[in-house]
Amino acid sequence: MKYIDIHTHAFPDTLAERAIEGIAKVSGDIKPKTNGTVSDLIRAMDEGGVNASVIASIATKVPQFDAILNWSRSVMSGRIIPFASIHPEDGGFADKVDKIIASNIRGLKVHTFYQSHAVDEKIWFPLYDAAQEAGLPILFHSGFDVAFAALDLAHPWRFRKVTGNFPKLKIIMAHMGGWLAYKDFLKDMCGKKVMIDTSCSAGLCPIEVAKEILSRHGAENILFGTDCPWGGQKEHIRFVKDFCPDEKAQELIFYKNAERLLGITLTERE
Repeated sequence: MKYIDIHTHAFPDTLAERAIEGIAKVSGDIKPKTNGTVSDLIRAMDEGGVNASVIASIATKVPQFDAILNWSRSVMSGRIIPFASIHPEDGGFADKVDKIIASNIRGLKVHTFYQSHAVDEKIWFPLYDAAQEAGLPILFHSGFDVAFAALDLAHPWRFRKVTGNFPKLKIIMAHMGGWLAYKDFLKDMCGKKVMIDTSCSAGLCPIEVAKEILSRHGAENILFGTDCPWGGQKEHIRFVKDFCPDEKAQELIFYKNAERLLGITLTERE
């Protein structure tokens, strides 16, 4: 079996230690499984048997777009597929999306908790419009966040407004559609034209709920992801196999859906 992990995080070597320590302080019992560097992510991928991983960077401040884009270019390889990020208070979204496309970057990351605006706020709409026009997928944090108490900035119900306004936007709702909000995803977004990933869900999303999501949302709309360093590859491979025992459906989840979404063929990037 091949594996594309659609949702991981890593940082420049000079920032990794500080970034991991800062996030770990507010992550409770969820402990990091790498030191935050690309090289240690690749080590974890090797141990887990993962062929390629998306690194999802987050622009927490307006000026960070260029630094993230330049670093993404520098780490891109056959096994590393970086996603860019644009802060919602930035401008020139169409031009920035053009730069992303020209750099062969395959997607964007939006994390509303770290970017200070709910997913359905209109401040995001020019970015969504530019991404929709370019056919650029957006990986969204969805559901609650361990570091932000009970805020609902990315709750599944908010995505109804996004899909209503941007019906052709390629949306990935992370964490089985909503971290610790799995039943809300079933109620509000299951069966809608969005993809979800499995990241940081092993041991948290009950298997019976995951099976219901699979049944109602379809294997063709689910992507394998871990949220490494916060989720491990091996445990998430087991999680997928537990709720989805059919091997043909597993192929879709583990790599074929990602190939289709990202416009890649895995053997070309190994």
